[in-house]
Amino acid sequence: MSSDDSGGGDESASSTRNGRYLYCVVRRDDDAAASFDVSGVDGAPLTLVSAGGLSAVVHDRDEPYESDETTQVRDWLYDHQSAVERVGETFGTPVPFRFDTIVRGGDEAVRAWLDANAETLNEALTALDGRWEYRVEVEWDREALVDRLTEDDERLAELDDRLADASEGTAFLVEKQYDRRVSELVTERRRTRSASLDEELRRRTAEVVELGDAPQTPLTETPSGPTARFAVLADDDERDAVGSYLDTIADEDGASVRYTGPWPPYTFAPDACAPTGEDGPGPAE
Repeated sequence: MSSDDSGGGDESASSTRNGRYLYCVVRRDDDAAASFDVSGVDGAPLTLVSAGGLSAVVHDRDEPYESDETTQVRDWLYDHQSAVERVGETFGTPVPFRFDTIVRGGDEAVRAWLDANAETLNEALTALDGRWEYRVEVEWDREALVDRLTEDDERLAELDDRLADASEGTAFLVEKQYDRRVSELVTERRRTRSASLDEELRRRTAEVVELGDAPQTPLTETPSGPTARFAVLADDDERDAVGSYLDTIADEDGASVRYTGPWPPYTFAPDACAPTGEDGPGPAE
C-alpha cells in the first residue's frame, strides 16, 4: 500500500503513532506502489510515503527495537535487510538506512525530510542505480606467512637461527626480538597487500571503501591472521570482474578469500541526509 503527497490512504489509521521506522528511499513509481506488499521487522507491514519523485519505505513505530538476546537482534537485523532487498527487487537499488532509524512526526515529517533532502537523495539514487554492495575479505594464514617471511628477511632468518641454538638464559630475549620482528613484517605485509588489493578493486568497480582489519560486527569471528576488508559498489559486470580477480588471490599460498553480496549499499549511502534529532525529525536513540 502507499501514502501519497495528499496524505490519503490509511494515514488516519496510523495517525495515533507519531514515529515512522525508515528502511530506505526509492524513486517514486506509482505503478509498482499499487501492488507493493512487503513485510519488515517482526512482520510489520510496510508503506510508502511519497514527496515529489521520491518514496520512503516505512512502518509505524514509535520506539527503537531493543533486546539483550543476540538471537532476537540478529532476527530483527535480518528482517530489516531482507525488506530492503525486496524493495530493491521492485524499485531498483535503494538508498538504505540503518536498523532502528525512526523519524519523529508521522508521514508529514517524512515528506518534509524527503523534500529537504531531495537533491542529495536523487544524486545518491543515480550513483547507486544498478549497483549493489559486495564485501571482500582476504585473510592470510599467519604461520604460512611467517614461514615465507623467514625465507625472505635476513634479520628474521638470523633470529630464527639464534633461537634454535640459544641457551635457556638467552632464549627469552631472542624470542622477544623474533616476535617483534615478525610483528613488524606482518604489519608491513598486510599494509602493502591491502594497498595492492585496493588499487586492483578500484580498477574494476565504481567505488571502494577499505574497512580495516577489525571484525565488522560483534557476531564476526576474530581472524587468526592478518586480514584486509573492503566494501565495493558494483554492477553485474563489475561484480564478475572482481570475482575473477579474487580467484587469483585465492590461489596464493596461505590466502583465503570471502566474497559476499549483493547487499544493500549501506556503506555508500549519503550520511549527510540521514535523519538526525537536531533539526526536525530524527532517529530514536
